[in-house]
Amino acid sequence: MRRGVQSVAILALAIGQILTARLMEALGIGEPVEVQTALVSHPLVPYRTAYLLWGLIYAYALIAAIWQVLPRQKESVALETVDWNVIVIWLIDSLWQMWVSAIGLEWVSFCLIFVAVFAGLNGLLKLRHELNLTLKEKILVAGPLALVTGWLTATCFVNFTSAMIWTGFGLDPQNTAVAVVFLLALIAFGARMVWQTENSLYAAGLCWALLWILVANQNRDHEPSMVILAAIGIAVVAGTRLYALWRKPHALAGAE
Repeated sequence: MRRGVQSVAILALAIGQILTARLMEALGIGEPVEVQTALVSHPLVPYRTAYLLWGLIYAYALIAAIWQVLPRQKESVALETVDWNVIVIWLIDSLWQMWVSAIGLEWVSFCLIFVAVFAGLNGLLKLRHELNLTLKEKILVAGPLALVTGWLTATCFVNFTSAMIWTGFGLDPQNTAVAVVFLLALIAFGARMVWQTENSLYAAGLCWALLWILVANQNRDHEPSMVILAAIGIAVVAGTRLYALWRKPHALAGAE
């Protein structure tokens, strides 16, 4: 019974986050998220093309949600393990989109993203430590959770710096030196989580954000130090994942 309720909730929220993406704009309330982001643009904000990833996330989430409501998935231990994490993320996606459109990128929007990242990482770590996933579970349970969490990890750092500008509180993230510190923190934390979660799609979501931070600083902010650091970040994140993939069979062989 519980699994059935969870699966219906996930499907409803997967559809809901698509419907709410432009809800406030349709109602004539506030400004679209991309406009709100432009109002507090700084060197850590990815180039606008980066946000196309949301289309893939929405489609992936919907496909996974449809798959997990099928009767044969009702006893899935993997789904039972991470259901609440998925529910939290898709719910927060809808709330965040509406809040930012109506209010802006301030501290409540940051707190929403922070909770979503916590839920996503918690789910991924549970899947890694507690279960041996089948290929389908890796693709349709861990996959959408990992991709959105990797992207939201970067979004969390960006939203924090945007909130500092929006509220006029703390250091100025528009200062290149401050932006460099935040980008270093993002790379260090992200690489650590890539190692901990052992998930390639988490690394892909994070690398996607770093790539468009690099492009933004080439074409928009013209900050060469951020370009170089973002490129190093991509290499570190991708290298961490590749090393983990290389190390795993060697570690198993050594154990035998």
